[in-house]
Amino acid sequence: MAAGVTITEYLDSKPKSLLLALGALLLILVAGGDYLTHTNYPLEFSPVYLVPVSFFSWFIGKRSGIALAVISVAFGFLIRLATLPRAIAFWDALVWLALYISFSMIVAQLKRLYAHERYVSRIDPLTRVENRRGLFESAARVKNFSDRHGVPLSVAYLDLDGFKELNDRLGHRAGDKLLAVVAANIRRALRPTDAIGRIGGDEFVLILPESDRETAALILSRVRTNLDRAMRKRRWPITFSIGLVSFSPPLRSVSEMIRSADDAMYAAKSAGKDRIEQRDVAS
Repeated sequence: MAAGVTITEYLDSKPKSLLLALGALLLILVAGGDYLTHTNYPLEFSPVYLVPVSFFSWFIGKRSGIALAVISVAFGFLIRLATLPRAIAFWDALVWLALYISFSMIVAQLKRLYAHERYVSRIDPLTRVENRRGLFESAARVKNFSDRHGVPLSVAYLDLDGFKELNDRLGHRAGDKLLAVVAANIRRALRPTDAIGRIGGDEFVLILPESDRETAALILSRVRTNLDRAMRKRRWPITFSIGLVSFSPPLRSVSEMIRSADDAMYAAKSAGKDRIEQRDVAS
């Protein structure tokens, strides 16, 4: 498990088939414990069924959680039917069914709230692209994939030339609109698997998975075309300095890769701005 990843994030990344198997195993273990406890000791084991019910509700979905609640009640009812009067066993089953279903719905709602909060905390509200935190998490996932499969990865660092002057002359509202337009046009030029984040005032980072030097150059060409067209359309005197670095596995840390792209971007600025400085880095 990668550092900083919670157990829920780790399990959420696993295939549904594996999660179903784990949930089923949990149910079997709880039902077995219920049977052994109920037949040997005067103890109530029913609350423990909330563990597999919660697991299914969180990782599989509300409907699966409710279905497992019904299955859990059926197990409990059959186990108690051997030692309790039918009417009492039936009444207990109804009570536990209401509790399990209610708990399943609560857990599913908490999962939705958690997912929304997680999304909001990783998105820049102005540009609607990832913020620094979200970008670093996306980059870490792409890096892990590249290392596992031995495929290249490219990182681009983009800075707006003339942003401060425009912001001072036209005001912050115009500057905010400019940043939003830039982010939208970059995103339209990228592939679905690419990631974009705003990590500074007018600085954006692009993560380009499975991209060698040539592939990354083609993507950045589309980005430049979109941006230049958008600037001409609005008559904004803005150009773009971009640092583009392609890496081959094994990869450096995310911070080091972004720093390399940042260095390339500053080289582009030093060379006259409005250009791409492209480099290859062998690990």
